Amino acid sequence: MFELFEKVRIISKDLVGTIVDVGTLGGKVNYIVESDVEFEETDDNCDRFPLFFCTEEEIEKVDENK
Repeated sequence: MFELFEKVRIISKDLVGTIVDVGTLGGKVNYIVESDVEFEETDDNCDRFPLFFCTEEEIEKVDENK
């Protein structure tokens, strides 16, 4: 289980972000992770810090001491 505002890495995207919301859908815990990397504005992506919807299996804790 992860905590709100915890730093995590989205494994499939190799992208570090912060958990900004936690909820349950269909009996599974889901996390909304905001990217820590600012994206450039393009036609495909207009969010500066995009959000990703992830399950517990899709993310891992980031050791902030490294």
